[in-house]
Amino acid sequence: MNRLLVLAAAVLVMLIVPQPAHAQSENDALRAGFQAVIDGLNDNSFKLFHESIDQRAMVSRIIGTYAISEDIRDQLGDNPREWIESSFKSSFPPSKDEILGTVVAFEAYEETARALVRWESSGYRFSYHIYELEIHGKDKFRIVDWIDYYKAGRFSELVAQSFVYTMPTPEATLQLLEDKNRSEGEVFQMGEMFKAVRDKRHDRFFGIYDAMDESLRGEKIVTRLNLDMAMSWNDAGRTGRAFQAIVATYPQEPLYSLQLVGFHIATRQFEKVIPELETLQTGLGVTDGATESLKVSAAMALGDFERAEQFALNATKVEPDLELSWWSLLRARTAARDWSGATEAMAELEDRFGHLLIPQKLRRDRFLKALIDQQEYKDWRAARDAG
Repeated sequence: MNRLLVLAAAVLVMLIVPQPAHAQSENDALRAGFQAVIDGLNDNSFKLFHESIDQRAMVSRIIGTYAISEDIRDQLGDNPREWIESSFKSSFPPSKDEILGTVVAFEAYEETARALVRWESSGYRFSYHIYELEIHGKDKFRIVDWIDYYKAGRFSELVAQSFVYTMPTPEATLQLLEDKNRSEGEVFQMGEMFKAVRDKRHDRFFGIYDAMDESLRGEKIVTRLNLDMAMSWNDAGRTGRAFQAIVATYPQEPLYSLQLVGFHIATRQFEKVIPELETLQTGLGVTDGATESLKVSAAMALGDFERAEQFALNATKVEPDLELSWWSLLRARTAARDWSGATEAMAELEDRFGHLLIPQKLRRDRFLKALIDQQEYKDWRAARDAG
């Protein structure tokens, strides 16, 4: 298992949150079982993941979403593991290293449970999945679906849409449109656009898009596909306009927060990053060390070092076992020239995570090397080395 676009997330919101109905020991058993599934994926094994998915329900849900062609239906039923695994892998940004998952929150109720998993790729880039589970007994569960915050949608619906793109019949194409009174010519135009998405023909896609009537271009499915295609083509102008359309169409929609944060950082609109991260946290229902650490970076870029330290302290409070939380605190305090406070963060990095922050290592970091000549650091280092 192997762009974002940097990121990440006070209690997992289960839409309208019911009171947990399972005893703590049963919750622990269910969480441990789900943790084993994520551990397997982290070890590049899909065995437990496949075994935990209610594949019959998943196939039924996908087939029932749109008028998918009979040929595609047959393929879905014949080899569900292959397309589930392929679709799962495609839901992550490219990474130089493996993408590792962390169970951030887990809540179980009488018959259902939900789990929030943060996925980390190289360069401290994050994405999130919220898994929906059905409970069968004290420690048995089945994964029935999940919400993907990188692809911005529910897995089953995204897969169903991809199969429509594969063979866009007029009936299925019309189902993807909000306006069901579209003309035959407009439905044909949309079908050709779907084929361009299927074939990754950016030139063809944008040729169709640019020629579209404004009303058709305003369809939500077109707005989403326009962003996907613009980003994958690395067209800065189109990408900027596509994000403007997303914000206008989906105001304060947490599913697009990760992508918007990445875009705001890339375009140095740091004043927009923190509010967007707060939108993400509201959607996830969780404040985690990763999202707070991203706020630290944005606040530092804005020169607000006091606020940066507040975010960093909160990161270490809500997720003390996340290494990034302590690096964020170290950088925030170094930027604020709080040398003594910086040594406190360094002590945690050494004691918790096994780092040895000697001058030779700090010198390789153009930001942290300022610590080397500070008396507070020299005294701290000497005391540590003396044992």
